[in-house]
Amino acid sequence: MRRIFVVFAAILTVVGCSGLVFAHELIVKPSKMTAGKGDVLPIELQSTHQFIVKEEVENVSRIKAGVFRNGKVEEAELKENEPELRIDYQVKIADDGAVLVVAAKDGEVWSVTNEGGQPGTRKALEAKNLKVLRASKNDKFAKAVVNASKGDKNFAAVVGQELEVVPVTNPADAKTGEYFQVKILYKDQPVSVPVWATWDGFAPELQNTYAYYTESGSDGVAKIKITAPGLWIVRAAKDGEPGVEGEYDVRNLRSVLTFEVK
Repeated sequence: MRRIFVVFAAILTVVGCSGLVFAHELIVKPSKMTAGKGDVLPIELQSTHQFIVKEEVENVSRIKAGVFRNGKVEEAELKENEPELRIDYQVKIADDGAVLVVAAKDGEVWSVTNEGGQPGTRKALEAKNLKVLRASKNDKFAKAVVNASKGDKNFAAVVGQELEVVPVTNPADAKTGEYFQVKILYKDQPVSVPVWATWDGFAPELQNTYAYYTESGSDGVAKIKITAPGLWIVRAAKDGEPGVEGEYDVRNLRSVLTFEVK
């Protein structure tokens, strides 16, 4: 009986952090962070627990990505690149000033069952006689600021992602040793949530390892201490949103901003 209790307790521990266990981070990584007007810029869409090391190819049918221009997202054609463990797309640099490259994934449902983690809704897995402890849906949002320049305001445009990391500090003004400010929005309103940040090369051999942790305040603003130059990501998470009966019990949201510190 004690052995059964221990196993069940271990499963509950997994359930409690199921969003972390199953959800790779979705990261927009441009081939370069500065491009000329008229250039076609290749973009990598990565999925990983290591930063920034590609680990798997997301389900391209559940993703929309492109460039945010004139108040809307102009969608790009996405191509799975299995050998390179990424999704490829391109955006045209048609404007002066900062360009926002974006992506969003309508997440699959993952369930913790008596036979381990399984893809599928509660109803579908219970129909297979599995015991579902928790079913969760993980929706992901990502964007990158390209061509950040001093005095430009485009970097702070709100794309309208359900959970969004909006720079308050212009990436062109970011400096090592100073704080970089972001505002976290949930359904376009400021929200207080956990915020993590790291830079490319900090600890790429370790999973789920960041250089910095903080929380946004009631005004949605979080301050990240910049500790090195290079490519940075800021990640916000909002867990525990209500589920859909019979489908999933809880919905978790992730949002990642990519920018460069020179």
